Amino acid sequence: MSGRRTEQHQYYMDFAPLFLYLVAVILRQARCNLPCTKETVEEVENLLENLPKMKVYDCKLYTPTVSDFTQNCSKSMLECFVKETNVLSAEIKENLQKLRRMLGNLVRRMQDKRPPCPVCEVYKEEKAETFLKNLVETLQKMNSLSCSG
Repeated sequence: MSGRRTEQHQYYMDFAPLFLYLVAVILRQARCNLPCTKETVEEVENLLENLPKMKVYDCKLYTPTVSDFTQNCSKSMLECFVKETNVLSAEIKENLQKLRRMLGNLVRRMQDKRPPCPVCEVYKEEKAETFLKNLVETLQKMNSLSCSG
């Protein structure tokens, strides 16, 4: 009987690392389920490309960074991008409704269980070009973590 018990114990020990790995994967998904954002990246890149043609004088926007995203993976950081896109729209006198809608949809689809980032006003104020570049980098980081193919 002792031999059978030892075999059973060894069986459980062999599968323990696999079980722990699966638990870790499931918990990570529960903490931060990111939507795929390829179309939104294209929209921001298009805006960035056309920005020199627009009158963007001294527009400064609160600008989260990719490192803020990787540290917090927070829905509130993306909400800050949405709020500041509204400010950018008013500053350049361009209708960015499509981009705001796309970002808003991402925020709604984000299932983030982590504590929120600081309020938007805590982030450094940057020029519109830097703001858009950081937004693209953040969206690309989201894609690298969530998009397949």
